[in-house]
Amino acid sequence: MSSQCPKCGQAAPILLRGLDSRCAACGAPRSMLAAPSMSFAGQPSRVGGLAASIAGIVVLALGLSASAGLWFLAHAFWPESTLSWALAVPVFGASLLFGLLLLVGGTALRRRGAARRRAVVLEAVSAMVQHRRGPISAHEVARKLELPEEQVDLMLTDLAREKATAVTLDVDAEGHIVYDFEGEERRWRVLEEQADSEDAAASPATVERLKRS
Repeated sequence: MSSQCPKCGQAAPILLRGLDSRCAACGAPRSMLAAPSMSFAGQPSRVGGLAASIAGIVVLALGLSASAGLWFLAHAFWPESTLSWALAVPVFGASLLFGLLLLVGGTALRRRGAARRRAVVLEAVSAMVQHRRGPISAHEVARKLELPEEQVDLMLTDLAREKATAVTLDVDAEGHIVYDFEGEERRWRVLEEQADSEDAAASPATVERLKRS
């Protein structure tokens, strides 16, 4: 969990621009260690996973090549013996085992890193929406967070599904979809305020009519 920003009060991740670290929700300066960074979220797992996958490919390539080389070498000197199989099979099995383990582990690490990064980015988008408390578009969020607009649009869609009936959608002058996560609630509040004002305006007239009757 991110610590709260002292300016906007949102538990938002950190957005890095060079050495400048700022709150992803309101853009206020924040310490680089105050919250998870969008730039480094999941990066160790992704780098470790890539390294493990590369190591797995190298182990498979070298191990299988060594196994084949041992078989041909032993078979060339002792064609009638089973020594070639005795040398090649263990190397083949060990290479296949460790190579596949490295590949599977690397894939799992990369997925974990990607999931961690998506969680931090989603946290940043959600914090920006809560800070705005009004209409916001994927184009605007993508520009401020330096993310692909398609990715932000999918995240805003996921957030909108969580609130379902409370969200209203619109299109701005440039054709961008605008999400208002409090649009329905705001509309009902306006209608209630209008109804209250109409009742207040009608009350004196009603009292006067009752007096006359």
